[in-house]
Amino acid sequence: MCVNKFVELLNKELKEGLGCTEIASIGLACAKASELIDGEVEKLDLVIDIGLFKNAHGVTIPNTDKYGIKLAASLGAILKNSQKELTLFQDIDRKIINKAENLIIKEKVNVDVKYINKFYIDVKVYGKDGWAEVLVLDSYQNIVKIIKNGKVIFYKQEKAKEEIIDITKATINEIIEEIEKIPIEELDFIREAIEMNLSLAENGINKKLDRGVAFGLNSLMEKGVIKDDLINKVCLYTTAASDARMAGLGSSTMTLMGSGNKGIQAIVPVAMTGKFKNVEEEKIIRGVAISCLITIYIRQWVSIVSPLCGTSLAAIGASAGITYILGGRIKNIEGSIKNMCGGVTGIICDEVKEGCSLKIRTNTENALMSAYLSMEDIVSITKDNIIEDRVEDIIKNLSLTSLLRARKN
Repeated sequence: MCVNKFVELLNKELKEGLGCTEIASIGLACAKASELIDGEVEKLDLVIDIGLFKNAHGVTIPNTDKYGIKLAASLGAILKNSQKELTLFQDIDRKIINKAENLIIKEKVNVDVKYINKFYIDVKVYGKDGWAEVLVLDSYQNIVKIIKNGKVIFYKQEKAKEEIIDITKATINEIIEEIEKIPIEELDFIREAIEMNLSLAENGINKKLDRGVAFGLNSLMEKGVIKDDLINKVCLYTTAASDARMAGLGSSTMTLMGSGNKGIQAIVPVAMTGKFKNVEEEKIIRGVAISCLITIYIRQWVSIVSPLCGTSLAAIGASAGITYILGGRIKNIEGSIKNMCGGVTGIICDEVKEGCSLKIRTNTENALMSAYLSMEDIVSITKDNIIEDRVEDIIKNLSLTSLLRARKN
């Protein structure tokens, strides 16, 4: 894989988002359909897959202090602002909330669940004189069909294989070597990603957002119950960013592969470790790029729809990125991945919710400990159920622990 493909892949997978990506994707599909009808929305019918239902039903919608799939759908339909993509909920005000809730009260918003193992949104929005339908498959913004009043006005063929940037053909060593060759100015968008997610963390530290995990950690640190050291500080900042995002604070997140929490987990621990260790900015940027690419690598093996906790997988990338900025060589970076895969691969995704920050705190501590242990040449032994000699084989084994992927195969 050439250098430009790595940059292209990072540009493709790092996108600004607001709040939980799952509810934003529902709102976006409804907004797109609604734009095709004239006048007010009178009714909408939504069908989503069971995984999306699990991840979307209990998270706060930005700028509302409310939650619910019906509300997210009706807000999107009323907003009609699909050009905002996953930040569409920036435009919410009290008048729009009232309109959306009124549709729900009148029982004009219907939600059905499809029991399939793939990302799926099918929405029909009805107006006074017509209707429109939008179908989204496989990923959050991948609209494959648009129908207006029974006529197909857009149809997207399945992506050709050559259009997909397959990073699994590379090795971890190749990823690191190529990232080091890229002129730093070509990675300037990584600097923006770091700034955005650290800003989100700063906004969440001193606020008791929903369950207030970061707020509680900060309080425990101030009381001396836990130490004010590098590990706990990095955990605090990463958790605070997740709290702020999941509580719908109203600040943007740099998402990774469509997920805000994966973006937070892959970026914040690496960047904060670098800042605490006074590592030069260029090294931090390259470390974050490595973290994101290894996360993408893992996700391409495991698949987007998986019962495995996505932040646990992103923490594997983070541990590799942390090891890199600590000055680790390839054996240390691969060692940190082995340590992580030997420790956190059993964490499952029960649902996307404000409590995800508890998992993120655990994952962040594990990422740091795995990195530091590897720097001391302490590495998880090989030849257990997951760990192999080659780190690429370990990542392949992760795909076998994913029940959905195993069923697919």
